[in-house]
Amino acid sequence: MLPRVLHFLTPTFAALVAFGFTVGIVNLIWPARDAQPDFVAPGSPMAADLDGLDLTRVVLPSAKLLPEEVVRLQLSGLGDLQADGVGILQCFCFASPANRAVTGPLDRFGAMVRQGAYGCMARPRALLVGRPQYDKEVARVLVTVIDERASLRAFTFVLARQHVAPFKNCWMTEAVLPAVPATAPEEPPASPAA
Repeated sequence: MLPRVLHFLTPTFAALVAFGFTVGIVNLIWPARDAQPDFVAPGSPMAADLDGLDLTRVVLPSAKLLPEEVVRLQLSGLGDLQADGVGILQCFCFASPANRAVTGPLDRFGAMVRQGAYGCMARPRALLVGRPQYDKEVARVLVTVIDERASLRAFTFVLARQHVAPFKNCWMTEAVLPAVPATAPEEPPASPAA
């Protein structure tokens, strides 16, 4: 049995070795542009996105902020429907660099979080932010929403403590996942009469 497994895994192992060798050669040929790491994640706001915004209203990530405070700041930003865009910027500031790479740039992020399943958080009748549940460097915060149609919705904000400057030790949102279906569950089947 073991020889068959080794025979099966040999091409994979050879491909990994070749890939590692290629990456090493590429790094030798094309060294890093500069000694300083690039902290601008794909999807980060550009200077043109910030023109004319009152940035004094924006709270920036800080290691002093707890996960539930981050979620409250993001929800506050979502609820700021002023046309100047500061609210969306507030929400975007606490999206992790990995999250920004998927959901950015800023205008795309804004359209995504104010429409569809997430739109109810921008115009809620009521919001309840739960206590964080910790699993090492990850925190999950349940947000319960009563939307404009008086429907109950729930979302789980997944936050992670960041390990790279300029956000080192800051809690930032990695994802927001619907926790309860948008529609009511179907009625259970009637039990047969005895």
